[in-house]
Amino acid sequence: MSEGKDLAERRLSRDDFLKLGAVVGGAGLVAGRAAMADAARARLAQETGRLQVLDWAGYENDGGQPMFAQYVKQYPHNKPQFTYMTNEANALAKIRAGLKPDLFRPYVGWVKYFATSGLVQPWDTSLISNFKHLNPYMVKAGQYNGQQYGIPDDWGFDAILYRSDKVKPKARSWGLLFDERYKGRIAWFDDIEMLEIAGLYLGFKNTWQQTDAQLNQSKQLLISKKHLVRTIWSSETTMDTDFASGDLWIAYAWPNDWVQMKKKKLPVVYMHPKELPIAWVGMFMLLAGTPRPHLAHAYVDAWSSAKSAKWLEDNYGYGHANTFARPSSSELLRALQLTNPRAVTLPNAYLDRDIPRRSTYAKIWEEVKAA
Repeated sequence: MSEGKDLAERRLSRDDFLKLGAVVGGAGLVAGRAAMADAARARLAQETGRLQVLDWAGYENDGGQPMFAQYVKQYPHNKPQFTYMTNEANALAKIRAGLKPDLFRPYVGWVKYFATSGLVQPWDTSLISNFKHLNPYMVKAGQYNGQQYGIPDDWGFDAILYRSDKVKPKARSWGLLFDERYKGRIAWFDDIEMLEIAGLYLGFKNTWQQTDAQLNQSKQLLISKKHLVRTIWSSETTMDTDFASGDLWIAYAWPNDWVQMKKKKLPVVYMHPKELPIAWVGMFMLLAGTPRPHLAHAYVDAWSSAKSAKWLEDNYGYGHANTFARPSSSELLRALQLTNPRAVTLPNAYLDRDIPRRSTYAKIWEEVKAA
């Protein structure tokens, strides 16, 4: 059987199969797999127009196209059309304002929120041939009430990047972001995660569920150290430019920032704090009522392949959920512990998670920035 027919059969859902059986009746015993493949192709043919993808900048046609090259080859008339999100709250606002993407990619801490929002629907993992190769710990993190709402793909650590020729840490700690010796050379990230980091540094047992008293402690710590900060970044590109120029020596950063500074021959260290880094996992989510569900599954399947995963690791410096992927860089392999499927979980890192009082955290973070 040809590859095209095989792919078509894999994308035939159980619902399609039952409908097909009602139509072909006994003839299905004769037509068998060929009939099912034809039905699958017919179902896909009904999905018209460009696939609407809401995603982070850098993963579109001029950046991450190799991640979905397989999809474009198979569906040249349904190429993805991108809208950008700057964070999950921004994506939520866009969707509530009327944007109708077929799929988008929030991170693991938002799985429960979106799964209970009514805005998304579970994936049919039987339509994703590469699903069986994805990291089981990340797969589980994408589930809610036993259903797969998030398909894990890219991942990395939130940790500290610093210039080893300029900075001498007193400890391998998140406290380096609050070190008085480096006033004007430090960058924080414009996100409520700074409250989570403050909570880790202060030793709170569950920084994602801080009490009012703990949140006040985190807030006061950040306000008291804010004078050290040169920038609170929301644009990774801008932060990388400032770091490369020498304006910054210490930054909350992602693996890609470390990779980019290494390419510029800067002496940098990507520190894993003793309080542990926070691990994030990108989770593709399928919008409820999308008119292109099969195309969305095909797109995510392309993203999930080992070939795409290796490209991501080699070019962006992030990890990928496909456990068969191996980057060319042995240094990256070690930095992200890519041979360890539990690298994103305890005792190695805290996997980011739902924040029950997210709106309270957001309010307090705005107060920190305004102080």
